[in-house]
Amino acid sequence: MKKVWQILKWGMLLSLMVIVLVFTNQKQNKQMVFLNQIDIEFSEDKFMTEQIALKYIEQHDFYFDSVALSDFYLNELEIAFLQHPAVKSSEVFSNQEGMVNIILQQRKAVLRIKTDINDYYLDEHGIKMPLSSEYTPRVLVVTGDVNESYHSSIFNFVERINKDKFWKSQFTQVHFSNKEVIIIPRVGNQRIHFGKLTDVNKKLEKLYQFYKQAMPVKGWQTYSEISLAYNNQIVCTKK
Repeated sequence: MKKVWQILKWGMLLSLMVIVLVFTNQKQNKQMVFLNQIDIEFSEDKFMTEQIALKYIEQHDFYFDSVALSDFYLNELEIAFLQHPAVKSSEVFSNQEGMVNIILQQRKAVLRIKTDINDYYLDEHGIKMPLSSEYTPRVLVVTGDVNESYHSSIFNFVERINKDKFWKSQFTQVHFSNKEVIIIPRVGNQRIHFGKLTDVNKKLEKLYQFYKQAMPVKGWQTYSEISLAYNNQIVCTKK
């Protein structure tokens, strides 16, 4: 008798589970999806905003309020966002009430490389990133004879510059000419001949001391060129 009762009890539990599953499936088949929230991780850059995300969703033919939850492919929307050049990561999920939530993390542009034939960014990992028609960040611009073999040294140099508030605000452009670097400052009309991107810290320290000691005496408009290319000295050309 006890064995029969155990069989009946498990049978009733199994039947109840089947009923719940059938009810849930029926409910999901009828439940319509709707967009609940787009959460974009905070960043100084605005390559991706809620308005841009909504426009992107529409362009890729994803519709809400007229599609059942069972027919809405969350994974496809997630993959679509990952294909956006400004998106670093994406997560799309929903609950049983059909509320769809989207979490996006955008890439960060560190510098812009602009040549006669190319125009693009390098992101925080040194990876190429196309320009955006929606947003233009204020970053250091690298111009001149630049090819991809320079990316690593350029990226390391700009990372060093961006870590220092003074240099980040002072340098606006880095120009390559015959593998030599010329820096265009924000304050002063000088062209700073940096030489090759080697001994960066040493050269920056020399320039800082020159700014600190000589410029207040000589004046910011005295020189047209400052060269850091020589060891242990700074060579200046007067206007």
